[in-house]
Amino acid sequence: MKKQLFTGITGAFSLTLAAFLALPSPSAAQFTIKIPRIPKVEQPKPDAGKVEPTTEVRSDSTSTAPTRTAGQSGYLLRRVAPTGTPRFLIDTVEIRIQSDNRYWKVPNQDYYTSWVAQVRFDIFFDNSTRVRYNAEWFNPDGTPWFTEPLDVGVESADRTVQISSPYSGELFQTKAVVSTGTYSVKVVNTKNSEVVFQGKFKVNKIPLDPGDARRKNQMLFYVDNDWTLPVGYVGFEYSTYFDFDPKPMVFMWFKGDLDAKDFEARLYHGAQEVATTDDGGSIHNDRTFGDGCFMKVELCKYRLWHFDWKNFIVENGAPGVRQQYPNAVFTRDKPGEYTVKVFHHGTQVREAKFTIDSRGWVAPNSFSNQIFLTNYKIAVPVKVMGTLDKWNSAAAKTDQFYGNPLTGFTIP
Repeated sequence: MKKQLFTGITGAFSLTLAAFLALPSPSAAQFTIKIPRIPKVEQPKPDAGKVEPTTEVRSDSTSTAPTRTAGQSGYLLRRVAPTGTPRFLIDTVEIRIQSDNRYWKVPNQDYYTSWVAQVRFDIFFDNSTRVRYNAEWFNPDGTPWFTEPLDVGVESADRTVQISSPYSGELFQTKAVVSTGTYSVKVVNTKNSEVVFQGKFKVNKIPLDPGDARRKNQMLFYVDNDWTLPVGYVGFEYSTYFDFDPKPMVFMWFKGDLDAKDFEARLYHGAQEVATTDDGGSIHNDRTFGDGCFMKVELCKYRLWHFDWKNFIVENGAPGVRQQYPNAVFTRDKPGEYTVKVFHHGTQVREAKFTIDSRGWVAPNSFSNQIFLTNYKIAVPVKVMGTLDKWNSAAAKTDQFYGNPLTGFTIP
């Protein structure tokens, strides 16, 4: 489940990680996110005349990128260490549906689907103390629905902790509903009463067996997550090989159960194609929203796909890397704007852009200071093309991150 969430949206490798982990500015009229800032940590100055073969970079949101000096073979990139203050990761938030085949208000009737909402998200945290969160849920008219304590998971390898709604049979006996509409949620840190997230979500339904009158009330309820499709990310995943000559990755959302073998991702520098996944690389699913969607998956299941290229590399200092990849494009050699074009069965279905700066790092964009992301990621707008996905592009503009859109994030 972790891989699906979030492993499941910076940039600028001319800036260090913290620039990418800058805090999100509240942008929605009704819903805001309050996340504690971390203090400035100054980078140590190198000793005069001393030349090290490798410089370890640890950064926060105020520091600047290192500069290569004569004799240095490269830099080890270290992810900023989590602290005792949890950092909320809005890109991992999923609001989902838990359903049952009974409705407590008509206990003697079969085939009557009811549902309750659930939330899950990750925090970047060293797990040094016990954290406690509640989710407060609200009906479409704004009245309170129910409040629940959230479960706290164990620390993952990437130093995140998953927070999620527990299953509660009691809720299905007292609070489950059968209606659709736009509901809302507030996540509260009960240790200090801080509201760490506030959002809204739209619930739709699909009849499970419309031809059977006995099953007229049996439905598949789901959350509309179409806002995910135009939101992409460029950066990395956590791995044990993250330090040496990493390959930039692009992350994009698609609806339905698709097959990796049907995708091709081409990378362009200006008008020149410099890499394609058909010549080597990786295409796989990173995260799933709506994993309870077992029918009409083209409507209610969303998967975050990861694309990288064998021959597109950040030269970070490993000896012999150029000999190992003689056909590779090294980012430091080709700064400038890059375009990613994703094809499905030979038809283009997605397009996004990012910039590599003169040092070979992914450059920050206008969203980098609005959203806390890990693994040197930046958020990028994605152009959704063709007819592969049936989606509501108008609603996606306001529904981004459940009603917390990034300022200036224009859907192409």
